[in-house]
Amino acid sequence: MLLLLEQCLNGLQFGLLLFLLAAGLTLVFGIMDLVNLAHGSLYMMGAYLAATLSAWTGSFLLGALLALGATLLLGMAVEIVVMRRLYDRGHLDQILGRSGSSCFSMSWRG
Repeated sequence: MLLLLEQCLNGLQFGLLLFLLAAGLTLVFGIMDLVNLAHGSLYMMGAYLAATLSAWTGSFLLGALLALGATLLLGMAVEIVVMRRLYDRGHLDQILGRSGSSCFSMSWRG
């Protein structure tokens, strides 16, 4: 019975994560008319930074707060370096630009 409860909670958590990612994609495309298929890479980097900084500091709360600030700075850097150049371009250029930055963030090793 406990396993069933755990699996239900895992499914709920995964469903909420998918909703959060889909809502972000929908809002960005609907409001800004910008195709951003790689916004999940920022989620990935934020989770990686949270895990790394939590292990480094020994405190989950401090690691999460530091990761929040670091992910904010990373998102601002991506906005300035990549996204601003893609606003006036077509959707294909936007997809290629964001997919390229996503591949760059996944291959980057710190």
